[in-house]
Amino acid sequence: MQLRSFKLRLADEHVRIVPATDAAGCPFAGPGVDLRGDAARDALRMAAPILAALATFEPGVAVRSIAIDLERPRLTATLHAEGRPRVVRMEAGPALTLLLESASDLVAHLADAAARALRARDTG
Repeated sequence: MQLRSFKLRLADEHVRIVPATDAAGCPFAGPGVDLRGDAARDALRMAAPILAALATFEPGVAVRSIAIDLERPRLTATLHAEGRPRVVRMEAGPALTLLLESASDLVAHLADAAARALRARDTG
């Protein structure tokens, strides 16, 4: 299964996964997959390399959410620094390449979690 995008909402421990393909490799059609509770916390722990990479560009910020579009590619993050929220967007270039490379284990984990959730949806 390939992913189209995902959003990590660190502030409320919620992960939204949108597959690009289904388990058979066909284009995905249908609602995405939401992870909450322990499944979301596991995924957010795996996002530590992305957070560390963001911290090298934006020291001292608190990350509220990160949205990654793997097809375009693009990263959008909502940050809080000095009490002010702001949005950072990265498209192309070495910074985005570094962040996406740091996310490879997370992407594999999310693809597996989405595949399991979709199988359960199909049998349930």
